[in-house]
Amino acid sequence: NGVVGKVTAASSAPPADVEKGDGVGADDDDCAAPPPTKRPRPSRPTTSEGDNGDKGGDDDDEANPPSPSSFDGVISPAFLPSVPTVASSYSTSQPFPHGIVRPLCPPAFLQSVLSELKNSATVKFKESDLFRVYQSMDMANLEPDSPQAESAPNLMKLRDALYSPQFRTAVERMAGLDEGTLTEKVDCAANCHVRGCHLLCHDDVIGTRKVSYIIYLTDPDDGWTDSDGGRLELYDSSPEKISLPNGGAKVEEGSSATKRRRRVPHPFPSKTLLPAFNSLAFFVVRPGVSFHSVQEVFAEDKPRLSIQGWYHADAEPEGMADATLNRLKERRSNGGAKRDDGEGD
Repeated sequence: NGVVGKVTAASSAPPADVEKGDGVGADDDDCAAPPPTKRPRPSRPTTSEGDNGDKGGDDDDEANPPSPSSFDGVISPAFLPSVPTVASSYSTSQPFPHGIVRPLCPPAFLQSVLSELKNSATVKFKESDLFRVYQSMDMANLEPDSPQAESAPNLMKLRDALYSPQFRTAVERMAGLDEGTLTEKVDCAANCHVRGCHLLCHDDVIGTRKVSYIIYLTDPDDGWTDSDGGRLELYDSSPEKISLPNGGAKVEEGSSATKRRRRVPHPFPSKTLLPAFNSLAFFVVRPGVSFHSVQEVFAEDKPRLSIQGWYHADAEPEGMADATLNRLKERRSNGGAKRDDGEGD
C-alpha cells in the first residue's frame, strides 16, 4: 500500500477514515464533506518561475564553506558553490525573500527517494478548512532500525543530510540568518497532492518554526505543466484598513493607531513556482508576511509529491499575534464579529 496505490484509489473522493487537520474554524460536518473545488484563477499579471531556478555560482572567496563530507552522493556537488548566488537572489526576491536551489541532489539519488516513497510509504488523508492533502508520518519519528526506515534508506540519508550542521549552516547563509540560528530539530514529512488537493493562503508561523522548505519529487519523466495546477503561490501584502479614531481625523504615521495595523495578503499571488523535480524552495517564515498557498491540483493521473518541512529556532518569532493561525483563532473566538480596529469577516 504505497503512496501511488492509495492516491489512485482516492483521486476522486477522500477515504472513509479522513483524518482532520489542525486548521481553525472547521467543524465535524465541514471536515467530513469534500470542500468546494477551487476554480482556476482569472488571468492576472504575475511573475512565474518554472525550471530555471537559481543554479550554482563560483565564489572562491566564501569564508569557511561547510564540509561536504556528509553530502557525498546525497546533495549535489553544485550546491555548496551555489550558496552565495542563492543568498544574493534571496535577499532581493519578491514579494518576500525566498530562494530556489536546483539541482538539490544527484538526479539518480533523488529518483531512488521517489521510488522508495511510492513503494513503501503510507499516507493518511488530512483535511481542514486550510488544506486537503495526503501526508506521511512525521519523519522525525522514524528510528534508524524501524521497518519504515529500513524500507527507505535513501530517504533517511536525505533527511539526515538536510538537518546536518553543514546543511543548516548553508541554509542560514542563503537566508541571511546568523550562524547558529537553526537548531537540530527535525520536522518534515512527505506530502502528496492529487486532483482537488490544495493549501489555502497562510504564513506558516507556528511555534519556533524559522525556515520553511519544500523539495519537489514530481515525476521527472512526466514534467509538471501549468495545466496540472499545484503551483506554489507567493503573495504580497498590505497593511489592513482600520477605523480611524477621533471621528475619522487624520492619524500621523508612526502613531499607536498605525502601528497596530496588521498586514493582509493580496487577493491574487504575485509570483508562482512550478513544482519542478529536484528543486528546493525555501523562505524565512514571518508573521503576517510570508503568505503563500498551493494552487489546487488539476492533474488527474499524476501526484504532486514533495517533502515539506521546517527548520526551527530556539524561540518564537516576534509578532506572533499577527500569525495566520492566531488571527484565525481570534476571529473564531469573536464569532466573526467586527473588531474595534475595523477588522471583520
